[in-house]
Amino acid sequence: MARRGENIYKRKDGRWEGRYIKGRQKNGKIHYGYIYGYKYTEVKHQLILVKYEKQTSNSKDLLPYEGHLTDWTNYWLDTFVRPKVKSSTYASYKNKMEVHVLSTIGSIKLQKLKQSDVDTLLKKMDETLKASSIRSIFSVLKNCLSKAISLNLLSENPCIGVELPKTRRKTVQALSVKDQARLVKEVNSSQKFFSIMLALQTGLRIGEICGLKWEDIDFDNNTLGVNRTVLRIQTEDNAGRKTEIVEVTPKSNNSQRKIPITNALKENLLELQKTSTSEYVISNKHKALEPRTIAYRFQIIRKKIGLEKFSFHSLRHTFATRCLEAGGNIATISSLLGHSSTKMTLDCYTNSFFTEERQLMEKLEFV
Repeated sequence: MARRGENIYKRKDGRWEGRYIKGRQKNGKIHYGYIYGYKYTEVKHQLILVKYEKQTSNSKDLLPYEGHLTDWTNYWLDTFVRPKVKSSTYASYKNKMEVHVLSTIGSIKLQKLKQSDVDTLLKKMDETLKASSIRSIFSVLKNCLSKAISLNLLSENPCIGVELPKTRRKTVQALSVKDQARLVKEVNSSQKFFSIMLALQTGLRIGEICGLKWEDIDFDNNTLGVNRTVLRIQTEDNAGRKTEIVEVTPKSNNSQRKIPITNALKENLLELQKTSTSEYVISNKHKALEPRTIAYRFQIIRKKIGLEKFSFHSLRHTFATRCLEAGGNIATISSLLGHSSTKMTLDCYTNSFFTEERQLMEKLEFV
């Protein structure tokens, strides 16, 4: 079913589809663009805006640019991204573009890039990557091309209107009380596994544990401050690609936080401090221990006691789950974890509420 003269059609999947002319090929054949939505009025409104923007952009010529997508991406990264973001963010953007995008469509000239090229890229990534990873890579590409538009190197972003794969909500992998007890018994045998206990009792991320310094711990007030994180990022030198350890501020303002510690954890920290020769709580002599070393130590323990399905990040989930079971409210737990919002906490731990839901239903009586 179509609305006469408007190029708006009702699709079989229930959505409305609006069509507009994006341009013409060399042979004169029309090249169409599409807009989708579940409401007719929404599609019509967007179609009007697109046609107006198209007319406006066509009224001025693009600046001449013969570079390929790879050329533009490298310029964008070095000129607009590197000066404004953390080194870890820059490395992440660069890796996403080089490994997943430029290896497939980087040889296409920037001003020849089409939506069909982006569709081809997404299909290829869909063969090996999760939907969440694809969306993250796509976001970087879209931002890269948006900057080209603002500089009048592109008239429109070929990422607009592309259909992305749907993400599935992650299920939380937390240790049961029984498995946690087995783990605690095993790691208490050596101080080199103290990072595992620290994660279980504070919910710190692995990089936050690596970046924890003695100056961050207030033994008088029983608090622990999260002020930095340690991670390994990709870098480049004359010999080629390599990686290095960097220390950066936490990922967000909420991640920089204070966490109360129990008396038992305080005593364990004081005991560890007696033999420490480093400014870092978890260290290799004088230097901070890197995340993959801590992850490797946990891997040894989990294999030994049959907990292979759990990652080090599961310890953070376990801490949150124990807090829920102890009656902690979402706002408090969200603050302890350093989440950006309580919604994020709810999305992560919905399944952990099942015990509480059962207890609630058992209290209800229906006549």
